[in-house]
Amino acid sequence: MTTIKLASGTSVEIDDALYNFVRAELVPGTGKTVDEVFSILGDLVLDFGPRNLELLEKRTSRQAKIDEYYLANRKAGWKPTLESATKDASELGQFLVDEGYLDTEPAPGSATDFSMTTPELDLEMSQNGPELVTPVNIASMAVGGANARWGSLYDAYFLSDINLEIDRESNRAERLQMVVDRTNEYLSLDVAQWANGLGFKDFVSYSVSPDSSGKQVLQARTSDGTVVGLQHPPKFIGFNQDGDQLTEFFLDDNNLKIQFQLYEGGTVNKENGQFRDLIVESAVTNIVDFEDAVAIVDGEDMVQALRNYLGLIRGDIQAQSSRGALKTMNSDIDFIGVDGVPQTAKATSLMSVRNVSLHMYTDMVKVDGQDISERILGVLLTTLIATAHDKGSTGTPDSGGVPTRGPNSKKGFVYQVTPKLQTAEEVAEQVRFFEAVEASLGLAKNTILLGIMNEELGMTLQLAESLKAAQSRVFFTNTGFLDRTGSQIRVQTHAGPVDLRDDLTASVFNTSYELHNVDVSLRAGVHTQGKIGKGMQVKNRAMVEMMENKINHPKSGGNTAWVPAPNPSHLHSMHYHMIDVDQVQRVMEDSPSPDISRRDLLTFPVLKREKLTDAATKETLLLSYAHSMVAYVEPWVHRGIGCSGVPNFNQVEEMKDRATERIDGAIIANWKLHGVVSQAEIEDAVKKATEILDEQNAGQAGYVPMTDTEEKREGLLQEPAICAVLQIIDDALTSPSAYVEPALFKYRKAVKAAAA
Repeated sequence: MTTIKLASGTSVEIDDALYNFVRAELVPGTGKTVDEVFSILGDLVLDFGPRNLELLEKRTSRQAKIDEYYLANRKAGWKPTLESATKDASELGQFLVDEGYLDTEPAPGSATDFSMTTPELDLEMSQNGPELVTPVNIASMAVGGANARWGSLYDAYFLSDINLEIDRESNRAERLQMVVDRTNEYLSLDVAQWANGLGFKDFVSYSVSPDSSGKQVLQARTSDGTVVGLQHPPKFIGFNQDGDQLTEFFLDDNNLKIQFQLYEGGTVNKENGQFRDLIVESAVTNIVDFEDAVAIVDGEDMVQALRNYLGLIRGDIQAQSSRGALKTMNSDIDFIGVDGVPQTAKATSLMSVRNVSLHMYTDMVKVDGQDISERILGVLLTTLIATAHDKGSTGTPDSGGVPTRGPNSKKGFVYQVTPKLQTAEEVAEQVRFFEAVEASLGLAKNTILLGIMNEELGMTLQLAESLKAAQSRVFFTNTGFLDRTGSQIRVQTHAGPVDLRDDLTASVFNTSYELHNVDVSLRAGVHTQGKIGKGMQVKNRAMVEMMENKINHPKSGGNTAWVPAPNPSHLHSMHYHMIDVDQVQRVMEDSPSPDISRRDLLTFPVLKREKLTDAATKETLLLSYAHSMVAYVEPWVHRGIGCSGVPNFNQVEEMKDRATERIDGAIIANWKLHGVVSQAEIEDAVKKATEILDEQNAGQAGYVPMTDTEEKREGLLQEPAICAVLQIIDDALTSPSAYVEPALFKYRKAVKAAAA
């Protein structure tokens, strides 16, 4: 550890690897020294550390009172039932008002007494489209996430599970024809229409020519020589040529661009009608994640994450693909506008950054010998990177793949996503903290903007108040079923045994929560300068399912939604051409509110016991939940993989992060509390799940089986990953929020220490 002294005499100890990284790589060019940066950090910790602890104590006290409320009701003879769930929710709501946690409920649909004053943001915040969440500590994924701003719709379609009966290996030509036919149909229906009722499938070549005003007009030619133009010519925004031959053209629809690449002579393939490629603008925004999707437990991990983030902001990050190719960030896209003036389209996503919340503490830095709040460290360093190094880059022949690109934020904003805030009071404290960071770094007020993750029951109940507390800084609100459900189960775990996981999405609390987030955010005006977001598609290869279901996100007023990878993003972009979200939101604003009541949000999804009368059904369900937990924890604890695509119990690949673990742990803990399952049944399920996981991962590089010998099987409950799973379940009953980090961090650190 490296030690520095503050002016007050307080000692600040910094992990050597972190100190050396900041000195050698982060501060050059910032005008600050490494000791100045960590002195700022120390002062911020002294200022905000006590308040952080106070807010955490309030969480603990509040949850204890809710637990006591339910236990007192039980002692008085109350028993939860499906029939009483609505009445029970109303009574809990009144209890929270009586305790001073909530104000008296306003009339349903009543107007807010404020509107957002967030300044005009970067262009991407007014573009409706997909959003990626990218683990920052995996360089190849970080580069891929940044470059997912544009991608081949042909490739995404071809490689998906859409029309799997047409095999891409044995029936390649037939599958490609299917892709071309389906995309041409989509383009003609949802993107651009042509004169004379013709569509993209009818054309063999394209050209541009000037109209009477000198502006270039796009023309399409059929095989019989018929030439037609667009029904809505302004959708044509630009092109590129080789001599007098058109090589590509750009259309804009619903504020998203599509690049049509042509063959020689401005033609499409005469055999199947395809463009040389069809490149769509998709992931216009991207959250670079230091939280849910990563395993950062010490200075070594943090340095790797910060180095990758620095490379993303500067544009010089490089990584090896799975096949060994060098991956770099894309250069911006140049084209000629219809007026003949050169134009540039940004080629990379607008990147925000997600740091951890109040409950996370770290020993990477100690102040007066005490661990510090990790959010203070993370926000300070990522803000310094984002403001001091976001200057764009100019590639040269000798620059080794450095792109030619503008800055991440042309307006100089830092988009800080804050997860797991639970109250308006906590939001106000985060705003106060942002103000202090701005002052410490000499930044203008409101440089640091706030993305609110509405993933805690408390945040849902206080969403309007929270938006008001950050009135000039909010750039998005987002929902997340997994974390939000894990939170609800923990808060109300004494309300009864919880319903089956697969049935929870249709429960009153969840459907109300999704509607409520859009309704409150719209009435407050979040969408005027920001985004109203929707959660993740966890089945990262189930694109048929995604295309059927995820269109409901823009239909319900969400102007962004999370996708797990670039190809799903390119497919999901189609939904934002099919649906004009701006129009959807205007209709919603002019329509009556959905009248979501506090009672709806607090209606606990009580299990109908008849669902588990069959012992085999219960055993299978418990085993599937345990398998989900073990499948995620194993790579996290053993290999430091914080976000992984792993096969679930039914052999369907899913993206798993800490939220997955939280909901499964909360369900199992709740069932144990209410006698649905026993500790012995839980341990047996975990053992069986581990055996299944060993079978699924047989031969996988880096995977070490946990049950391949009798000795390992006998000691399985002492294996670090399994210990973490069991602790997560136990913590879901005793901790105030059922967060999974204490167990994950404890055992990941133990594994790293043993390997050192």
